[in-house]
Amino acid sequence: LMEVALEAGAQDIRDLGGAWQVLTAPADLSKVKEALEAASIALESAEIAWIPGMMVQVDPASGAAVQKLIDALEEPDDVQKVFTNAEFAE
Repeated sequence: LMEVALEAGAQDIRDLGGAWQVLTAPADLSKVKEALEAASIALESAEIAWIPGMMVQVDPASGAAVQKLIDALEEPDDVQKVFTNAEFAE
C-alpha cells in the first residue's frame, strides 16, 4: 500500500487501526486512486475533504452552541458537507 500510494503522489499514509487513510493533494486524488485500484487494493472511499491543520478544544458549555451551528449549516438541501476543526470535550 505505502509503496504504491507514495509512488502515485500520496503525501501521507495513516494507520487508523483496521483501516488506512491515504492523504494526497486534491489534484492527485484520481491518480492515487487509480494506482491503488490497479494494484488490487480495495478502497472504502475516495473523496476530497478539508482536514484541519489544528484542532480546537470546545468546552461543554460552548459545545452545545457549536453543535447547534453545525446542525443549522447542514440543514439546507444544497449543503453537501460541513467541516469543522472543533474537538468536543466529552
